[in-house]
Amino acid sequence: MKEDTLTLLNPLVPPQSPGLWPPGPLTWLVIASLLLAFIAMLCWRHYNATRLRRYAYQELDSIRERHAAHLNNARYLYELNLLLRRLAVRNFRREHVAALTGSDWLTFLDNSLNTHEFSQGCGHVLAHGAYKAEPGQLDTAALHQLVRSWIKHQT
Repeated sequence: MKEDTLTLLNPLVPPQSPGLWPPGPLTWLVIASLLLAFIAMLCWRHYNATRLRRYAYQELDSIRERHAAHLNNARYLYELNLLLRRLAVRNFRREHVAALTGSDWLTFLDNSLNTHEFSQGCGHVLAHGAYKAEPGQLDTAALHQLVRSWIKHQT
């Protein structure tokens, strides 16, 4: 009698192998962690890449604030020249940039920005203005904007 009931049972059906979709919760967690790590790495690289530009903007703003407080045009031009020169030495070959003075310095600045604002515009005072006792009237807003655009273009 036992044998009769066993023959009446349907044959065993093996279970299907699990598919690849949908993935399990642990897989989603790993994918999300990897994606967040990749985004964090991109943000960190961007932050480090723009560090010099942020520093240069802060320095430029502090130069402007010191000039507004003391109104010393010669000192203002000296500090602008110093900032531009430090950035240029960092971004270009030191041997080429360090020896430039006067109109050669302005030509270099013009060529690196693809403009003529340094040699023919408001930036012409950078050639010799820092070495004069009183360089005269300055368009500090235009000069500040010109230096800011050079920093943006070079860093």
